[in-house]
Amino acid sequence: MKTFFNGLGLILPTALAFYIIIWILEKTETFFKQLLLLMLPEEYYVPGLGIVLGLVFVYIIGILLKFWIVQKFRTFIDTTIEKMPIIGSVFGGMKDFYNFFSNMKDKKDKITVLVDIPAMDAKIIGLITQEELSKFDNLDIEEPVLVYLQMSYQIGGYSLLIPKKNLTPIDMSIEESIRFIMTAGISSGKNNQPKIE
Repeated sequence: MKTFFNGLGLILPTALAFYIIIWILEKTETFFKQLLLLMLPEEYYVPGLGIVLGLVFVYIIGILLKFWIVQKFRTFIDTTIEKMPIIGSVFGGMKDFYNFFSNMKDKKDKITVLVDIPAMDAKIIGLITQEELSKFDNLDIEEPVLVYLQMSYQIGGYSLLIPKKNLTPIDMSIEESIRFIMTAGISSGKNNQPKIE
């Protein structure tokens, strides 16, 4: 029985990952195929051209975003969408979530920490998101640091202002710490165990 569950533990995550990738590729192919068929006769269409066009489209958008006028247009579109009820909230949340993890990957300093909780005689793993907090000088906190506490198996968490003395750095990369927290430590192998500095 254990062998069966070991096999299932490999197949299910792999199958789910492939399913998501294939679903994205199929949707991309279908969408861009319709655009290509407006310009090309159907007999000239080769399966996979939609995906290629999708990749080229994303690359071109990335290049265009370097130009000032395109950045202004993007800001205008973002602002317009964010003002829409419900849609704006979903769009803003997804954008912030992406930006958060993109910014975290760019940080070279160790930002994974253990947060000391004296009242519970416990510690919780968090990520330092900001250390320069001049806006909060009036708080009665010694050297406040903004720490993000991710909830396991959920897209969400809490941002807390915590005294720097209550933090202990951990030698873990962003990817390792997020995986460790998101799966409540279940997915971590021996090499991914937190190392206290």
